[in-house]
Amino acid sequence: MGGADGDAAEELVTMDIDVREQYRLANQYRELAFRDRPYIGSPGAPAQDATNVSNTWVHLNGGFLMGYEYTRWWRESRALRASAVLGDWSWLNKVRITGPRATEFLDRISVKDPTHCVVGQTLFTPMTSEDGRIAIEGLTLKLGEQDYLFTQSGAQYWVPLQQRRLGMDVEIVDETPDWTCFALQGPRSREVLEAVTGEDFGGLRFSRWRRLELFDTEVIVQRQGVTGEIGYELLMRTDGGRAHELWRAVRETGAEHGLRELGFKAQLIGHTESNMPTIIRDFLPDRFPREKLPRFAALWVAPEEFAANPQDLTEHLVTPAEVGWGHTVDLDRDGQARQFSGRDALARQADAGGPRRTFRGLEWHPEDVGELFAAQFRDAPAPPPPDLPWGQFRMQFLPVEQEHAVGWASAWTYSPTLRRLISNARIDSSVAVGDEVTVSWGGPGGGGVAGEPTWKLRARVAEQPFITQHRRDDVTADTDATLQKV
Repeated sequence: MGGADGDAAEELVTMDIDVREQYRLANQYRELAFRDRPYIGSPGAPAQDATNVSNTWVHLNGGFLMGYEYTRWWRESRALRASAVLGDWSWLNKVRITGPRATEFLDRISVKDPTHCVVGQTLFTPMTSEDGRIAIEGLTLKLGEQDYLFTQSGAQYWVPLQQRRLGMDVEIVDETPDWTCFALQGPRSREVLEAVTGEDFGGLRFSRWRRLELFDTEVIVQRQGVTGEIGYELLMRTDGGRAHELWRAVRETGAEHGLRELGFKAQLIGHTESNMPTIIRDFLPDRFPREKLPRFAALWVAPEEFAANPQDLTEHLVTPAEVGWGHTVDLDRDGQARQFSGRDALARQADAGGPRRTFRGLEWHPEDVGELFAAQFRDAPAPPPPDLPWGQFRMQFLPVEQEHAVGWASAWTYSPTLRRLISNARIDSSVAVGDEVTVSWGGPGGGGVAGEPTWKLRARVAEQPFITQHRRDDVTADTDATLQKV
């Protein structure tokens, strides 16, 4: 191929190889960080660099760096509920599953029955260990009759592991570097999306997706709402090198609608406000041999805190029902038991009436929280100071009591929208909404170390979620209710 067109095609091929090579190097986790294992910018980084005024970049997964704070974290968090935000989840791993037995393979590894899923639909697909504990959870897009894209951290490890376990003939490809995942969320997100694309998205229902072309590049737009708001995820092919142009276009078009870029510091406030369970923050994944669980957990907490922590880590391995996902478990199909990993354990739990603990929200007592802050300015021993917000991924499970131990608080954060410290909790089902409990703060087991005081902070068990959910709202005049039940 010659001439200008041939040169352009050659450039695209070179760029594709470069992106994949960068990703390969960045994910050599046995190599030395920075020296042999580089950190790389997200596909949107060239545009993000212009507005990340914190000049701070964060790494979570996949080698990709994310902007930490674009404006001020509390304004970014408020914009999620008042207008719209644009956040970068491109670090999520993305695994393509194809082959004549792809649907059968998914059926064997997911608690959700995929056999009724249609092209253009996205399924929330938790996957469990043989013990029925969540190993990984994520979204599965059905791209073709035997063609799926599963997105979640650790997918590139867990899915091939299941293929080897089952010995099934399916093709699995790690496509993490090939796609962005830009999240456009908030009450005005549809207006922004339509202004950018020039298309009507009123007919796109929750957990459905649509293909289009922007900047001469394939884009998949799927309607999701991890924050509880109406929202969309923009999966753009990266091999054309134009993902940063999409980010810039959404940012500039969204400005007149009040959109703000959402940095990592504020990103997970929305998860707690909507009571969205998150691995590491709310529970541990059951995808390692038990003897390797401490090594994994130690990656997400300071060494001195981990050494002082008396908790049994297996306490934080959970079934779907323990974190509010019991409705996703399809034990049977057409009157026959499905055969998936963990099915027998989950059936036993269901027969016993469900799990001992349930997933709740906690609203921490303002006076106790105020006293905790005040204690930091006195010349007397005090528990560790709270960090506002708790936006980072950290493992910190705080004991919750009501006369006796009833469970664990997790994912605590300050909500600028609610003007309260809030958290998720896995607590005994006997504890009712409106009940008062105490959360242990500081000292061994409470996020502190030996010698630090432990305080008991009051909290009220709150309605779940903290905010009104809008992610499934009908934005059309002719809703087909059956399409809402995914």
